[in-house]
Formats: sequence, structure tokens, C-alpha cells
Amino acid sequence: MVRATALVGTLLAALTAARPAPATETEQTSIALPALTIIFLPAYVAEDNGIWKSLGLDVALHAITGIGATNAMLAGSVDFAVQSGESLIRGNVRGRHMLGIALMADGIAFELVGRKQSFNGVDLSAPLATRMAALKGKRISVDSPNTVVDALVRYLAAKAGLDPKADMTEVYMQPTESIAALASGAIDAAMMNFPWNETAQREGAILLASGITDLPELLPTIATTTTTRAGFCDTHGSICEKLVHGYVLAHKFIHEHPDQALQVAVKRMPKADLSDLQKSLPLIVKTTPLVPRFDAAAFAHAQQIMIAGGMLRQDEARQSFEGMFTNKYVDMASGAGH
Repeated sequence: MVRATALVGTLLAALTAARPAPATETEQTSIALPALTIIFLPAYVAEDNGIWKSLGLDVALHAITGIGATNAMLAGSVDFAVQSGESLIRGNVRGRHMLGIALMADGIAFELVGRKQSFNGVDLSAPLATRMAALKGKRISVDSPNTVVDALVRYLAAKAGLDPKADMTEVYMQPTESIAALASGAIDAAMMNFPWNETAQREGAILLASGITDLPELLPTIATTTTTRAGFCDTHGSICEKLVHGYVLAHKFIHEHPDQALQVAVKRMPKADLSDLQKSLPLIVKTTPLVPRFDAAAFAHAQQIMIAGGMLRQDEARQSFEGMFTNKYVDMASGAGH
């Protein structure tokens, strides 16, 4: 950790050399995280390596499961929430106005894994539609209804012309429960994020589909964002600037020093198997943009998932996503602003 702290100091000095030093006054803020997952590594690195503290920001991270994280942010119980791009879009379309200020992941770090006995005879090298046809009649777990995890299962089912409501049964479980249910035969498949998908496969499950490799038409996407309620940054600009500056540094750190970033993940997830985290890390680095900047075109990919998955009606689809995000603070921190 001493070495990691020194590296953070070097990154901080390089990124702040061309702009005024941050205010010395320490400000307080809070972020709600909806799950414990290596996908949220940028937030863990920024906090545990003291990046935010060095910028004059004291950040409290709160674990609030699922949509509760977004609800807490909108209610003002916390200032920010880590959420999917799908939740950001749907909230704004339906009048729950939010602003994405940092893109934490632009890939689909989820995989559909299955119980080997449930998919005997399925050619795992076959085209995606052929593999997904095997989901008919199966019990599949997702974290909760109407989430991006649920939408991804529905999107994959549609590849084979299946009706998720009629042709399969969805059950709702958290990853550790799903792993046990796969082993017992209570379910046939599960959609999981990293590192739990690796754990399931290590314990005998098979990989049926990967968001990383099987869905190129949806990439890049708005996978994970840090979001705040509309208007917050207008009155707390310094907090938003420091928070995003911390992400810029954390993303750079993850790409340049993945071994040290892995140690942060191990600390945050002590119950996860080390080998599963190690296998997950290269893909997490791949889906973590070097600079946490939004690409407006990627919002359309996230919207495709939502419509296929029933999170959004076709008549609610947006052609423009203006006002749902800002790159102002990323550009200020990275020196790209004008």
C-alpha cells in the first residue's frame, strides 16, 4: 500500500500540474453502491488509495442494494449513486431527473452461466442464437426484476426468438445464492457479474454467453456511471469537480498499475476467491475506460438493451440524450476542457 500511495501521488502531480491546485478545505460527500462487485473498482481505488482525500474530499461509501442506491440519491440521503446507464436513462425519461458525471465502465461485464447437467448436448461453440435456444423451459436467476441484469437475459432470449415470460422462468437471487442454487439444481442458469461468474465456473458451471464477447452490437455502452440528482452540481460544483478528478486518477491507476488495483479489490472483497478476482481483473480493466468520459452514441446501445428487456417502451425511446450527462468535470480534470 505504501507503493500504491506513492504511485497515486505521482499521478496526482502529473494531472494537476497544468491546472490550479485544489482547495485545501476538506469537503464531505457520500456515494451509494448497489452491490459488492469488482465492477466498482474505480470507486474502491479512489477511496482506499487516498485519492479523494488528497484532493480535499472525504467520501463515505454506503452499500444500498439495487435500486435503493438510486432512490437514496434522489431522496437526498446520499449525494451520488453508482448505477447502470439503463437506470440513468429510464429515470430521466420517466421524470426522475439525474445527471451522470463519470463513466465508470463502458463494457458489459456480465456472463450467463449454466448448470452443466441442464445443458447437455449444447454446442458451446455454436452461434449465439443456437446456444440461447437451449434456455427454453429453463429456470434462470437474475438479481431482481427490471434491472439491467434482467434486461440482458431478455435480450439474449430474443436472439433465439424466445418469449422470456412464456418460454422460461426467472427467479430472483443474489450471486452467492445463485452459485449454490446452480450446484443443487434449483436453477439451470444465472446471469452474473464479475467475479461471481468466475466462481460459478470454477465450481462446475459452464459459460453460455458473455457480454464481453457475444454482444459486439451493444458496445461501447453506458454500463456503470456515477450519478447525482439534477441541480446538485450547480450548487456543489467543488464537490463534483473533486469527485470526478478522483475518478480520472483512479481510472489511470487501474490501467497503469493493475496489480496494485487488484490488491484493492482483494481488500474490499475478502470473501471472494483470489483466483476468481485475478481472472476477472483483465476484463475489468478492458471495460474501464482510460478516461471516464461519456460517449453520447453509447447511450443508444444501452437503450437497445432496455427496449429488448422491457425496461423501456419503444414509444419512450430517445433520439437525443442531452441533459442526462456531462463531461464538464472529466474535461476539467484531464485538461481537455476549453
